[in-house]
Amino acid sequence: MAEIILHHYPLSLFAEKIRRIFAYKRIAWRSVEQPMMAPKPDLTPLTGGYRRIPVLQIGADVYCDTACIARRLEQLQPEPACLPADQAGLAALIEDWADHRFMSQVVPPVVVELLPVLPPGILIDRAAMSPAMNEDVLRRAAPHALGQVRLSLDRLESQLRGRPFLLGDAFSIADAACFHPVWFLTKSVGKSVGKSVGMSARLSAEIEARPALAAWFARVEGFGPGDVRPMTAAEALAIARASEPADVAGEESAAGEELRPGDAVTITADDYGPEESRGVVARLSATEITVRRRDPAVGEIALHFPRAGYRIRKQ
Repeated sequence: MAEIILHHYPLSLFAEKIRRIFAYKRIAWRSVEQPMMAPKPDLTPLTGGYRRIPVLQIGADVYCDTACIARRLEQLQPEPACLPADQAGLAALIEDWADHRFMSQVVPPVVVELLPVLPPGILIDRAAMSPAMNEDVLRRAAPHALGQVRLSLDRLESQLRGRPFLLGDAFSIADAACFHPVWFLTKSVGKSVGKSVGMSARLSAEIEARPALAAWFARVEGFGPGDVRPMTAAEALAIARASEPADVAGEESAAGEELRPGDAVTITADDYGPEESRGVVARLSATEITVRRRDPAVGEIALHFPRAGYRIRKQ
């Protein structure tokens, strides 16, 4: 199988979700560090308009959104499992809550703390993706958001009392999804933006005040960095150019489905980020869509998205 390549950057919340899964499953992977801000000239040949991080690449197959990435990793290496078959619905509900509501609570207070060390222009870049990332909006939102964070941390503390992980004895996608917002609150943020600024004592104290949560955080962090080696963006693009899409066979549209293989579509996130990706439908299931697209820099790519959280429009 082609090497597993993650396009990411160190301070990305959602990339940390996938990095924890790599470490838990002991999957060897290659790290391509992408810019925090647009333009991303070494990413868009793979994804079209999509600019979110992380993106998973395996040859000429490119997976967008951590929900899609995590499920592909589970297919490639089922053990140890991150998607417990007997609690799949509950795990997915917790994942969705953490990736959307919990994450949206954490971002304002953390970003306000980070303002002195963030790269110039990053909030202008993020405000183009979502009006909520405007500096004035973030400053006004931060006090209320921190209060909501405390309520969410209390819920996690309650769930973790008497058990090592959120769903019981084993790490799961629920833990990966809840870990990355907590990690964003507690890590030493300065190193990730190239400046010597330590972790926020005010925010990290919120974790330390909850012993079951703090023990869980240390447990997941204790998986370590995993088996990772760097790769340049040029190398990753060369791999895509030399490869053909491999993950395109399987499910087709179900009864009542308006879309069909061969339809030209646009795909856009339904929460933030107006960028579109375009392609021709190659495969459909109830939960995912795969489209083929062509770029002069890399040739044909199969682009994979979850259906939850994305608007898919037939052209």
